[in-house]
Amino acid sequence: MNTAYRVWDGEQMHYWDDEGLILELMGNEWVLWRDFGDGCSVSIAESHEEGKALMWHIGLLDKNNNAIYEKDIDISDGEPMIVVYENGHYGLKFPDDSTYFDFCMNWKECEIGGNVYENCVLVEGVE
Repeated sequence: MNTAYRVWDGEQMHYWDDEGLILELMGNEWVLWRDFGDGCSVSIAESHEEGKALMWHIGLLDKNNNAIYEKDIDISDGEPMIVVYENGHYGLKFPDDSTYFDFCMNWKECEIGGNVYENCVLVEGVE
């Protein structure tokens, strides 16, 4: 099972291997904690908070050996597509067409140019 994740807290991205992070999963809910090691921890982001997002690593790398996560942006064909998880499969969607879904048979051809939270300019104006 893949346990690599990242969480957008509304301002910055936190990765599974950042020191002191603890992801607590409770059904469909989640909380990302920062453990300071002295018995003190603080919530960084929670699933019910607006603008927060948990994204899983899909377990594959792009053509530049970058880890691919949900909500990453593939820029390989000049038309940005967003990595999504739908009906038990990872695939790509155009930002302006929620009905199109490409199963992306060869993820090694993808080129990740960022993600929808930190690099939204890559998908702006696509309509």
